Amino acid sequence: IEAGKNVFTLFQNRGWDAIIADDLVGNALFLVSMCVGLLTGALILIPESTTDWFDEFTGDSSAIAFTLGFIVGLVICSILLSTVASAVNAVIVLFAEAPAEFQQNYPDLSNQMREAWLGAFPGSL
Repeated sequence: IEAGKNVFTLFQNRGWDAIIADDLVGNALFLVSMCVGLLTGALILIPESTTDWFDEFTGDSSAIAFTLGFIVGLVICSILLSTVASAVNAVIVLFAEAPAEFQQNYPDLSNQMREAWLGAFPGSL
């Protein structure tokens, strides 16, 4: 809780409140997870049509197979992509906390980040 408060205070002091609200990485990663879930659900229908795994269930066995495949694909992809979301958040926080050290140690990457940042959020640096 203390670290979260410190990060929020850091962003407020730099005037980066809008950046927190405009963070679209989570939405994009969720969309990727949904697509993977749909693809997994669709792929599970291929062997389901040739086997009798779901014959004991009454109703549409294809819907059950698709739903299970969708949930498994969505959950696994969400877990894997959570590391990407965490990495993006870490880069933003570290860029806000120590821009001079970033410029000193990685000048090319720092310049690219500053250019992209100013393009997205003019006047925020």
